[in-house]
Amino acid sequence: MIIGVGVDIVQVDRIQKNIEKQKFIDKVYTDKEKEYLIKRKLNPQTAAGLFAAKEAVSKALGTGISGFNITDIEILKDEFNKPEIMLHNNALKISKDKGIDKINISISHEKDYAIAFAVAERY
Repeated sequence: MIIGVGVDIVQVDRIQKNIEKQKFIDKVYTDKEKEYLIKRKLNPQTAAGLFAAKEAVSKALGTGISGFNITDIEILKDEFNKPEIMLHNNALKISKDKGIDKINISISHEKDYAIAFAVAERY
């Protein structure tokens, strides 16, 4: 059963300007996400995709980025490079309170924009 959906689109150049600031990187991305971004040489499309994914997940939770930190949503990659969601702290609590068992995410980007779509499910 679908509990919530969320979508977000981000201008890549907006994120590119922000990732030049360490304060922004530390505020938005977890340590594992930062490691991934470093491996990708701080590619602005990758950073924008992760940012859009976090926003889409927050919308699928039904809260937006409210009641938890943006770093409570972590976007990781599985062995096939498919994005996976890990929730922490209050984002995890909200998810459990709503009976969400899994959040699926799809991320895409092109030159100027990154987009993400999230679906929160209960089995």
